[in-house]
This record gives sequence, C-alpha cells and structure tokens, in this order.
Amino acid sequence: MILETKYPELKNLTYSKWVKYAVYSLLFSFFYNLPVMNYSVTGDNELRLFDFVGVLIIYIYLKNRDEIKAVIYNEKTLRYAYYLLLWCNIMWFFTLIFSFGLNRPVKALQSLLYLYHFWTFFLGAVFLVIYIQDLKQLKKIVTTSFVLAIVTFLIVILQNLNIVPFLWSDEYLRVYSFLSGTLGPNKIVLGMTCLFIFILGIGVLNDKNVKINKTIAIIATSISLLTLIISGSRTTYVALGVFLVVYSIFKTKNFLYSVVIFSVLGLILSSLNIGVVEKAIEVYENRVVKKVKNPNDIKEANVDELYEDLGSGRKGLSIMYIEYLIEQPYIIPFGVGFNNRLMIGSSAHNMYLSVINELGLVGMFLYFRWLLYPLFIPIKNFKNMKVVLIGLTISMAITLLFGEHLYIYRPLFALLGLYFFVTTILLSPHYILKVKTNENKE
Repeated sequence: MILETKYPELKNLTYSKWVKYAVYSLLFSFFYNLPVMNYSVTGDNELRLFDFVGVLIIYIYLKNRDEIKAVIYNEKTLRYAYYLLLWCNIMWFFTLIFSFGLNRPVKALQSLLYLYHFWTFFLGAVFLVIYIQDLKQLKKIVTTSFVLAIVTFLIVILQNLNIVPFLWSDEYLRVYSFLSGTLGPNKIVLGMTCLFIFILGIGVLNDKNVKINKTIAIIATSISLLTLIISGSRTTYVALGVFLVVYSIFKTKNFLYSVVIFSVLGLILSSLNIGVVEKAIEVYENRVVKKVKNPNDIKEANVDELYEDLGSGRKGLSIMYIEYLIEQPYIIPFGVGFNNRLMIGSSAHNMYLSVINELGLVGMFLYFRWLLYPLFIPIKNFKNMKVVLIGLTISMAITLLFGEHLYIYRPLFALLGLYFFVTTILLSPHYILKVKTNENKE
C-alpha cells in the first residue's frame, strides 16, 4: 500500500530538519520530565525540556503561520482543539484580572506558562500531522516512542527492585515519595503514560497495514502493562478496564490473542523469580483490594461505596464544586478564567467541573467536542487503529469524571502532550491519502 500526504504543498516543512528536531525533541520530553533548569518566582521553580522545545515550535509556527493554519482549519480534530485553545487564551485575561484584584499577580504568570504549554503540545501534534508523510515515517515515530517508553519503564521497574535510586529532588521525595523514573513523581503521570503506550502498542501490533518491529512493539506493550500495574494509579486501572471492555467487544479475536500473549509473558516473568510480577500484585492489592471496606461492594458493583473507598476524597471535592457553582450561577456560562481557582482554592479532580469553573459552559462544549470527535472519524483500511482510538477516547471520557489528566496542570507534566501525540499517530491514516497500490504502481 502506497500512501501520500494530503498536503504536498507543505513538503518544505515536512522535510525541514527543524520540524524533525521539534517533533522528536518534544516526544523525548514526554518521557523525560526531570528539571533542566531552576528559577525562582515564588520559590524553587523549574523549567523542563518541553519548555525549551516550545520556543522552537512556536518560532516555526510564526514563520509559517499561513500554511500551518490551513492544515489546522482543514482537519476537524485539529480545528476543534484550536478553538478550545483560543477560548483558553481569551479566558486567561479573566485570570489576569482576578490575580491583580486579589493581589496574586504571580498566579497570572503561572497560568500564562500553562497556556504556553498548551500551545506547545497542540502545535507539536500539528507538526506531527505535517511530518508523517507516509507509513515509513509513521513506523519511525512509533518505534521511537516504543524505545523511549521501554527505557523509561525499565528505570521505574529497577527502582521498584531497589536497583536505581529516586531521581527527583528531596522536596519531591518529601511530598510524593513515589518511584516514577524520569516521569513526574505522581501516580497518574506514570499510570497514564503506560496506558497511552499500551493502547498504541495494541493498535499497531494488531493492524496488518502497519509494518513495525514486532519484538520492540511486544516488549513496549508488555512492559507498559506491567509498569501500569506497578504505578498504583486507580484512575488508570479504571481507564484500562474500560479500554479492554471496548476492545474485547469490537475485536474479540485480537483481544483473546493479546490475552494469551501477555499471560504467557507474565508466567515467564514469574518463573524468572526476579520479583517484578510479585511487586505488581502487591501494589494492586494495596491500592485497590485493601482499600475496599466491604468486599461485597465489588461483587454487587456498588459504585457509590467503591468511589467513597477508592476516590481519595474526590467525591467530597465534586460535591463542594457543585454546591459552589449552584451558589454562584453567574460563573457557569463563561467561567472565571483559564486555570483560575483563586475563588474556590482547589481543583475538583473532575475535569468537567473544573472546565465549567474556569471556562464555563462555552469551554465545556469546546472541550467535549474536541475530546469526543475522534469517535466519528472514519479510518479506512486501519480498522484496529480505529477501534483502539475509540477505546482510548471512551476511557478518557469516563475517567475524566474523577481526574484532570487531559489538561495542563503542573503536577501532570506532559500528559496532554503525549495524548495529542498518541491520538495523532492513531489518526495518521486519516491524515494521509491512499493514492495507489503496489500492483498499480507496477
């Protein structure tokens, strides 16, 4: 199968070494969250690799704005994300007003940095659309993602086996004390990163049209699943469960085939007696099984009680947010400003409630439209990639009810950027055109 880009007029950008550097450097930064440089505004603040890569990305965008905007407006997935981003830009000025009004000007600067991250991650996805000209380039970017993931997750496993030390500062050790390799020391950062790579692996492994090194893909997918369990992120456990249910319904044969492979690999690891599987089981039991006060709640699917036991106070936060919005309904239509929690003091740990508070119902509509639109995009000849994209989208839509992992809050580091990348890769057949088969070419 021969595939070509929809945008031959952007060939200069596609083959630009600077675009290539930007795409691969940004991808690397998703797996390397350690600080590159420290600075001080309100204390010890840090700049990461994606902060510096963003400068190059925005420079390329400004230099080629007309051509890049044409791509954005021509692709609904990009256009809908762009409209959300523009609304965030407008609502940042509300945050600026609140910050000065409450004598907290640093809050506006912090929110501006988050907005800069949003621009960086979004434009990174746009550049990836431009960069992936054909299946050969798709293979390169997927292989690079897998290699980076393998190294990152291997570090985490070695840390849990007491071979590699904690890599973050003492301050992070005091607050989090969580082993996450070079990723942010927050359970959901590691968990969701593992989930995204696992889903990408399932997508390309079971799709006959994607020619990928099977060994690398199987290793990356397997180690991501193992590290996901070790992460102890209950939100990620739910996301994984939702994805597997969706995948088993649409691709039963591939699902059973994958279960057999991972079961065999799990047995092999257990027989090696290196403690990795045992560690994963221990973490899962501590994070889930032992947290449930009444085991019958699991059998009876008592969601309310399970959420109380496993939600780490999220239910109370959601109720507080709902009461706060009811008491101040003027907030609901437009919100109080991008990344502005000055009035309520904390996030909701519920993406939809947080978006309504910050961006209003207008922002909620824009966010939901961007999030769910991949469900409706036809991807011809790449049915497995389409199915995993559906599973990923539904798992995110559900888990965002008790998480904020697809936004730009600092503790989540670059999860939004990685999500943009993975969904763009899964959608890449939509961005390139089938022009002729090998037989026709001959």
